[in-house]
Amino acid sequence: MDKELLLLTLKQSKNEPFILVDELIQAKNESKVGTFFEELKSKGFHFQVTIDDNYQITREQRAKLAILGFMNDIDFDKIINELIWQEFELLTTIVGDEFGYIAKTGLNFSTEDRKYQIDVILKANPYVLFIDCKHYGGTGKKSVLKKAAEEQVARVEAVKEHFEELQEKISIKGWKKIIFIPMVVTWLDDEIFFHKFVPVVPFTKLRSFFQNFYLYFEDIFKIEV
Repeated sequence: MDKELLLLTLKQSKNEPFILVDELIQAKNESKVGTFFEELKSKGFHFQVTIDDNYQITREQRAKLAILGFMNDIDFDKIINELIWQEFELLTTIVGDEFGYIAKTGLNFSTEDRKYQIDVILKANPYVLFIDCKHYGGTGKKSVLKKAAEEQVARVEAVKEHFEELQEKISIKGWKKIIFIPMVVTWLDDEIFFHKFVPVVPFTKLRSFFQNFYLYFEDIFKIEV
C-alpha cells in the first residue's frame, strides 16, 4: 500500500468528497496510482466515478481508509490531521462493529435541568457502552480527559434516570438485563487508563480494549438497569 498516496487521498477529500486522480499522478505516476486503486478495490473500496473521471468518496470510506492507514503503520498524527470529528465517531462505530456491537450515533435528550448528547452508543446484549469521542491528539491532556470521564458518568446516570423514555431511542426495549458502561475514546496516542474506574481508551488501543473486555470488566464503572 502506497502510504503517500493514501495520505494524499485523505488530504484531498477532507473538505470536499472527491479524489483528484491527476493530482495523485503528479505526486507519483500513473502506474503507481493505478496499482494503488487496484489495491483499494481488492480491499472492498468501490468509489463512484465523477463526470470528470475523478472519484467521489463517502465519509465512511474515508474512515475505513484511515483504518487501513493505521494498519499499514502510517504515522498516527499524520492520519488524524486529515480527519474531522464526525469521522472519529465513524471510526469508533466501525471498530465496534468488528467486535459484534450494534452502533448508534448522536443520542440527544433533554431534562428539566439541561441538554445531553452521547456521541456513540455500542450495544451487545446486555452491555450498552456510552462513548464520548474526544478529538485530542498528541500527548498530555489527561486532566481534560479525566474531566470528560466524570462528565460521561453524569450523562449515563441521566440516561438511567430517564430510561423509560429513552429505551426505544437506544433500541434496547425488552432487554431483561442491561449494563450501562460510560467510556471515553480519544486521539491521545498513549495507553489505556482509568479515571474513577471509567475507561479512557486511545483509538489506537480500542481493538485491544475490546479483545480484553472481560479482563477489564470487573474493575470498570458500570450501572445496572
